[in-house]
Parts: sequence; C-alpha cells; structure tokens
Amino acid sequence: MEQHNLHFTLSDVADDAEEKLIQQKLWSHNAHFQAVDMRPLRLTITNDAGDIVAGLLASTWWGSLEIQYLWIDERHRYGGLGRQLIHRAETEALARGCHQAYLDTFSFQALGFYEKLGYRRYGHLAGYAHKHTRYYLAKALPAAAAQGEDQRAESAESADRH
Repeated sequence: MEQHNLHFTLSDVADDAEEKLIQQKLWSHNAHFQAVDMRPLRLTITNDAGDIVAGLLASTWWGSLEIQYLWIDERHRYGGLGRQLIHRAETEALARGCHQAYLDTFSFQALGFYEKLGYRRYGHLAGYAHKHTRYYLAKALPAAAAQGEDQRAESAESADRH
C-alpha cells in the first residue's frame, strides 16, 4: 500500500461533511456483509408551551435498538416519563423488526433505573474522569410480551371508556 503524499489532520471542530463522508464510507464497506438499515428514532415530550421537557435519542439497525441519550428535565423526574420513553422506543423498535436493545450509562446516572426495566449489564469501563464507571447494558425485546402488553393496555383503555 502506497502512502506517499498523505496528510494527517487533527481538529477539535466538528465537520458535518467529514463525518457524513466517513460514516457513508464505513456503511458502504459494511453493506458487503449486511445491508445497512440504520434509522434514527427520536422521542420528545413537550409541555403546553411547546418546550421539550424530556427526550430520547436512539437508532435502530441490524435488529437492534441503540439508545444513545435519555434526558428528563429535573422538574419532571421520578414521574414515570423515562419509563414511558423507553417503553415507546422499545415498542417502535419491535415494529421495525428489532429483537434486542442496548445502551450505556455512567455510575452517577441511571444504572438502577435501566436494570429495573430489564436491562442487564454485559460490561463496564472504569476510569472516566478518574472516578466514574461506564456500564454497558442490553435487553432482549420479546415480541410476544410486547404485543400482550399492548393488548392489555388497549383492554384497560376500552374498559375505562365504558
């Protein structure tokens, strides 16, 4: 492999065009092994004024839901919004053909919250800022269980209307 006249560039400024080019080149390579079916999945919760008070950013690809960010405004925490966002993301992921979900969280964030939702640790990496641990979690998305949950919720809503 010839490497004459090549130049390295180091930058701390994001360049959307460079990022898109590198991502597309990698996806093109990956497509030789498996079709690239990455799709964004975004959920937000707004108040009456239209302000976002909670949100989840994720992607689905290769049968997996990758949850990247979950944020709840401090005034709205501990009211079930996080659980609802995760549930809705998992439901949409099932509709997109996903069979598993994964995410990561830091030791000072929401490890217990995710474990209560059925996510299990599969790894960790200590030493962030020399004091925090990053945990990696995953969960199987059983289609039959999700469909049963939706049917129970629909039955409950129907009963409430009568």
